[in-house]
Amino acid sequence: MKIFLGVILALIVSGIGYFYYLGAFDTIQVKEETLGPFYVLSHERVGNYRNVGETFEAIQKEFPEKGFKNYKLFGIYKDNPNTVPEEKLRCEVGALFSEPVTEIPSGLSIPLKYRIIEKKRYLTVDFPLKSFVSIFLGIFKVYPELTKVCIERGCVMGGKESIEIYEPIVEKKMKYMFSLD
Repeated sequence: MKIFLGVILALIVSGIGYFYYLGAFDTIQVKEETLGPFYVLSHERVGNYRNVGETFEAIQKEFPEKGFKNYKLFGIYKDNPNTVPEEKLRCEVGALFSEPVTEIPSGLSIPLKYRIIEKKRYLTVDFPLKSFVSIFLGIFKVYPELTKVCIERGCVMGGKESIEIYEPIVEKKMKYMFSLD
């Protein structure tokens, strides 16, 4: 019985430690930043947001083969999943560059379009990206606070897009953004 309780206690402590490591107990700090322009190669999708990983996997596999590096992954989520049916959720996901892209790679498994997201003012939150679980934790921890601050600033949330930028290698963080412009 003592061994069983010891194992249960160890699992609980390990779980709490893991969530601490992921940032579950961090304070969410919303700030205003002017960011951009962003140069993006993006893929438009309709359907459950959980399926965007397929696009990210294709980019991470195929871009190095085409000589692309120094990019971040991003997603623009155009609909609120709490109010729009899963099969109608719209998003744009892909790769974000700090410099203009001179050539769109050919022969990829997904169609990409190039566009520039102009410089704008955003409400932003930075959140650690330590594992795949961080993405889901960030959604549940960041969006309520970011939405609250946006509404306090006069944002109309109906039709408000959110942008997420993922940098898992160097900075190991995600940036959540709502445009103020």
